[in-house]
Amino acid sequence: MNFDSLRTEFPNVAAGPKTVSVADLGAESMFVVLLLMQSPGSGTCRQQAREIAAEYDEFQRRNATVAAIVPGTTPKVRAWRRLVDPPFPVLADREAALAEEFHQRTQYGRLGQFVSSIGRVPMTVILGYRDGEPSVEYTHEGATSFDRPSVHELLTVIDDRSA
Repeated sequence: MNFDSLRTEFPNVAAGPKTVSVADLGAESMFVVLLLMQSPGSGTCRQQAREIAAEYDEFQRRNATVAAIVPGTTPKVRAWRRLVDPPFPVLADREAALAEEFHQRTQYGRLGQFVSSIGRVPMTVILGYRDGEPSVEYTHEGATSFDRPSVHELLTVIDDRSA
């Protein structure tokens, strides 16, 4: 994995700079948790973001930054963010560059590739940043729209990798 897309600046529709790259987030934290969402219309994606937002201070205590990566246009992703209002970056990835970088799966053949809200499966990636270089510490690919790691599971992975 060459991680080229980690240096790409994406529109950030949440608090913070107007554009941000994953590499920027890694420069500020030991871990970056990427929530690769299905689509701006996914209710289960919003629920996952709300659950993580409720415990975000636990991620910050562990020197971890969370970023929701939502495929779609900036206005659509901004509307998604208003429904969730997380304390972490929400990046609009119109071209799904990070989904490609991490090989986020789709299901249902061509239909699933065309309609991301039903085809794209959720994915969570934890990147470790040591000496400025990213490494994939953990990946969870959902088998279904509802298959996502719990907040506890993510915090446990970060704790284990910090030891």
